[in-house]
Amino acid sequence: MDVFDSAIRTKRDLAGVFEYDEADDPKSATAYFYLCRIEDGRVGPVVGAIHVRSGDWAITEADISVRWDKDERRVGMFIFGALWASFDTVTGARHGGGYGKDFQPDIPWI
Repeated sequence: MDVFDSAIRTKRDLAGVFEYDEADDPKSATAYFYLCRIEDGRVGPVVGAIHVRSGDWAITEADISVRWDKDERRVGMFIFGALWASFDTVTGARHGGGYGKDFQPDIPWI
């Protein structure tokens, strides 16, 4: 099953986008978290990418949440309620990625 979620910043200039794509075989699946520009009201070019993991993963859209922090400086990708990846749009910092099946991330979120 392919899974997708996104959140657009209130200024409508950037979006956080999560994509899990099984392609033709779940064993070849990949999960990425992207920071994208918004152009003409649509998700445009990718500004940054974090490879979250590869391989079969038992997740659904209900397990994923992409959201901005209260200042809309950082956008994060949450899985099962835990922060797994984030972009800081001011500093350009990227956090998270490259996870195995049982790894739990420790990512700053203020």
